[in-house]
Amino acid sequence: MTDIYSKPVMVDPPSGHRYGFPKLYDPKEEGTMRDWLVREGYPQSEIDKCGEHFYCRFWYPEEEQSLTQF
Repeated sequence: MTDIYSKPVMVDPPSGHRYGFPKLYDPKEEGTMRDWLVREGYPQSEIDKCGEHFYCRFWYPEEEQSLTQF
């Protein structure tokens, strides 16, 4: 089974459209996801509001491409 954090993945945090998301996150290049979200313009205050239960939607770019082929 592939670990979600082992290859690039599209990330869409709550209300992400307001801040330019979804965006491609590469864990090998970007460090922790929370730090990356803030560097990419997602407000720390939005993360803090969720406490320890901060959820994002994830998908692999190749899955997005296969969906557009229908």
